[in-house]
Amino acid sequence: MYFCGMKERINWIDWVKAFCMTVVVFCHLPQQEDTFYLQYLASVILSSFFFVSGYLKKPTTSYIISLKKYGYSLLIPYILYNAIYYPYWLAKFYIEQGSIGINDAVKPIIGTILLQFNSDISCELNGVTWFLPALFLMHMVTEFCNRQKHGKTIMLILTIICIMLYGANKYYHYAPYITYHGFIRCLCFFFMGNLYRQNNKFIRQNRTYLQFKKELAVGLLSLIISLLLFYWHIHEDTFVLHIILYYIVNLFSVYGIIYLCRCLNKVRFRLVTLISIGTMLIFGLHRILIGLIDYTLEKATHIFDITYNWYECLILALVIEAILLPFIFLTKRHFPILLGKK
Repeated sequence: MYFCGMKERINWIDWVKAFCMTVVVFCHLPQQEDTFYLQYLASVILSSFFFVSGYLKKPTTSYIISLKKYGYSLLIPYILYNAIYYPYWLAKFYIEQGSIGINDAVKPIIGTILLQFNSDISCELNGVTWFLPALFLMHMVTEFCNRQKHGKTIMLILTIICIMLYGANKYYHYAPYITYHGFIRCLCFFFMGNLYRQNNKFIRQNRTYLQFKKELAVGLLSLIISLLLFYWHIHEDTFVLHIILYYIVNLFSVYGIIYLCRCLNKVRFRLVTLISIGTMLIFGLHRILIGLIDYTLEKATHIFDITYNWYECLILALVIEAILLPFIFLTKRHFPILLGKK
């Protein structure tokens, strides 16, 4: 996460990651699902996350080194966060079902091995960790493309194929598989971020006031266009145009979030940096906290299947991140593997 060999972090990327992580927690809290703002946020927020992941990808000297590097930093945390989640899953299953058999207990283990695959013999465990194996695959595919003479052409072909597969999956529901779905949906934005880094885009850090105003205008305009196109997207009956609009909406949202966060590049908050550093940990553990908070409030209020208003979700998302901050400090010092670090 460092820039051009410098020890100073890329502050605007920390803002992007902290914002995206907060919105992810917000979207996972139980609330009315048909609201425009929730549909929009759930549809676009991961695109910016995968863009900056692609932007931060560094070239390696060999494909084997890449396999070892990203296997260690992504696949091992994937296993660990699912192992941490497993006792919680067992307790939740027992409370909801009243009993638990061997087959029930084994299914999430098989599901984890199969990368959060739901079937007759497997089920999701910590479903939100799908992004770790998906990100691993994106790194390896990008590594392969970057080593080819016509790598950018291969990226374009793969992007078109993935968009078509995503559209087909939305239409036919042939693969209700969260890791696969996330991979084909977001690969193009990982490619996009990596190509921006290769072409030295967004390198300049010290900007004039005129450049600041320009980036602010681009960011605001991009978000407005994204919101307007999203309204068209959710009301568009022509399926092909509906899918095309989805990617255009996400493209403008990426530009909006990136440019607005670049406007904050000179504004440094320790909290933002910590959330960015702890992105993987928050991803891996926040569903446990959501479940515990929901269970506690349901018992206290005697409300079954509790839901929250948007401002309650925002407060709870910030509370959950605050609760996890000490764990970020702890893992940073003693268990860096949980942050994808050696």
